[in-house]
Amino acid sequence: MKLGKYELDKLYCGDSEVLMKDIPDNSIDLIILDPPYLVTNQEWDKKEIITVDFVNDMFRILKETGNLYIWCGIGERSQSLIRWFPMFNNKFIFKDLITWKKQRGIGMRKGWLYTREEIMWFVKNNKKFIWNKGEQYSKTELRKIEKLFTGKIAKSKFKRLTNVWTDIMEQNIVGQKNPIKTHFTPKPLKAIERIILLHTKENDIILDPFIGSGITAIACKLLNRKYLGFDISKEYIEIANARLKAVKKVQDKLF
Repeated sequence: MKLGKYELDKLYCGDSEVLMKDIPDNSIDLIILDPPYLVTNQEWDKKEIITVDFVNDMFRILKETGNLYIWCGIGERSQSLIRWFPMFNNKFIFKDLITWKKQRGIGMRKGWLYTREEIMWFVKNNKKFIWNKGEQYSKTELRKIEKLFTGKIAKSKFKRLTNVWTDIMEQNIVGQKNPIKTHFTPKPLKAIERIILLHTKENDIILDPFIGSGITAIACKLLNRKYLGFDISKEYIEIANARLKAVKKVQDKLF
C-alpha cells in the first residue's frame, strides 16, 4: 500500500522536513513526534528541528479527524515545551498537556530530582477529531468506596485515564540483555500504544518523523495500524528495522 511516493509500513532515512514534503495533503490519521530536545551530547540532538515551516507541513498532511502528540520537556534541562508551544498553537488547536511521571530520577544537579516528561496534544479540527471513548479507561478498577460516595452508577468499572500518567515505567536501557540496541532516549511502548488506541482504528496511518529505534512502528505492527517513519540516522533506521523483524518473528510463532 502506498501513500504518495512512499510505501507504508516502511522506514526512510533522511531529513524529515524534506521527506514530509512528499506526503499527500490530509492523508495522516495521527502524528507522534519525539524531536530532539537539545539536552544531550548526541550529534542528532544538537540542532533545533521544529520550525514554523515544519509545523505548517504537519498541518497540511494531517486529516481533519487527526491528532498530533509532541513529546517535550520543561525545566532547567529542557525548555522545548516553551519553544515549541507557540508554533503549534498558532496552527493547531491545543487540547491538553500530559505529564508522564517517571519512576527514576535524572541527573545529579543542585535542585529537585527530575522525574517528569511532557506530551502536548493538539488537534486539527476540534469538532471532528477522533477520540475512542472505550480506550479512555485504565486497568485499575474503581474502589467500591468511591462508588458509594458518588452515589452514581459508573459508566465503567475502571478508572478513567488522566493527564498525569503514573502507571507507565520507562524503558530500561542500562545493562539490558537484549542484543538489539535501542535509542538513547527511548519512549515506552505502553505510552505509544495508549495514544494510538485512543485516536485511531485498525489500518489507520500513523506518522513518526523521528522514528529513532522504531517504537512507534512496533506499536503499529502490534495494533494492526499502518505506519510511516523517518529518521536522519542510518544507524537507527537499521536498528529499528532489526527490532521490527524480531517482532514479526514472535508474531509468526504466535499466529
